[in-house]
Amino acid sequence: MAIPDAVKSKVGDMPDVSAMDKDALAALIKQLYDQSCSVFAEKFTMEHEVKKNEVEIHALELEVNDMHGKFIIPQLKKVSNFKLMGGEES
Repeated sequence: MAIPDAVKSKVGDMPDVSAMDKDALAALIKQLYDQSCSVFAEKFTMEHEVKKNEVEIHALELEVNDMHGKFIIPQLKKVSNFKLMGGEES
């Protein structure tokens, strides 16, 4: 199973664990654990932003859909005297 390039760029090449002593392995495990925690935190933050944006988009879509059906034509006022273009009254 090959390691994807995106993972290699984040993690780097894996060191040879067979030549490490117990303390070096513990340090490597702690480092990898810290990296995984930061990646999961970044993933959680991105998912939260996506969900927040989706909720905001949905709310705006509902608002736009509500506005489409609520246009009311204003009533026209009745005028008793109508002035002609020449300034004469009828």
